[in-house]
Amino acid sequence: MTSTPVVPAALLTSAEVAAWYEASDELCKMISGDSFHYGLWQPGDLDEPLPARQLATRAQNRMTDFFCDLLAIEPGEHLLDVGCGHGSPALHAAHERRIQVTGCSISQAQLTEAARRATAAGMADRVRFGLGDAMDLPHETGSFDAVWALDSFPHLNDPVKGLRELARTARPGASMLVTFYTQRVPATDAELTMCRDAFAFCPLPTHDQVLGQIRAAGLTLEQTHDLSEHIAPTCQAYGRIYQDNRALIAEKFGTPYADTMDTALADTLTFLTDKTGYLACLLRHPAHS
Repeated sequence: MTSTPVVPAALLTSAEVAAWYEASDELCKMISGDSFHYGLWQPGDLDEPLPARQLATRAQNRMTDFFCDLLAIEPGEHLLDVGCGHGSPALHAAHERRIQVTGCSISQAQLTEAARRATAAGMADRVRFGLGDAMDLPHETGSFDAVWALDSFPHLNDPVKGLRELARTARPGASMLVTFYTQRVPATDAELTMCRDAFAFCPLPTHDQVLGQIRAAGLTLEQTHDLSEHIAPTCQAYGRIYQDNRALIAEKFGTPYADTMDTALADTLTFLTDKTGYLACLLRHPAHS
């Protein structure tokens, strides 16, 4: 992670994103809530006298519930979670909505942790995880009642291909939900490169570019929810979690690494808060209507 990039941001391959997650897995678990996703925050949440990790996890679960409501998931249905991470959204959705979930990730480290959590929760029969690239999914056509990709599209070097793959796996009439990180305020090449190095993001699109990607994929945009203001406290919470765990991070990764992280993480979280937006898009393939 660097806070002084010197080259323009570039597209990343799936293999490069996977390698980043393999190398960053332990750190991600130490600076986030139960998942490495944005949360849906309410006024006053950060003022509560609870550990920042607990607050972040609660907000993340609230966001998962909101997405389940958007998809109108019914008990017994089967959801595909593209970019499942450590499995927390999948497990929460399966438990609260009484559904089946298949999760996929390009990171074996994430899948190992997700499977461990499913077993620990007694849900390994209803929530399963396997390797899968969002731009080349291994799943059969039309095999899921709903599909979502939460915070995984910033990693894709071909978002249109990813959208088409999501649509392919959804059964006729199924809805899809995709979240996009956007440039709410124009970003510099240095800032985009910082995000590439910090989080393995490809260059972030603008709001209009997201809409163009959806059209190019041949999908119908049914709803758009700009959640930028509601997710902003996530970065502040992650900063607190990092400080709570800084001594452990320094012990595990070395003091020089932690010293670099002090600035690099703060710079990245400030950029995400001040210049990026967050869109949740409910989609449908016209042929499935």
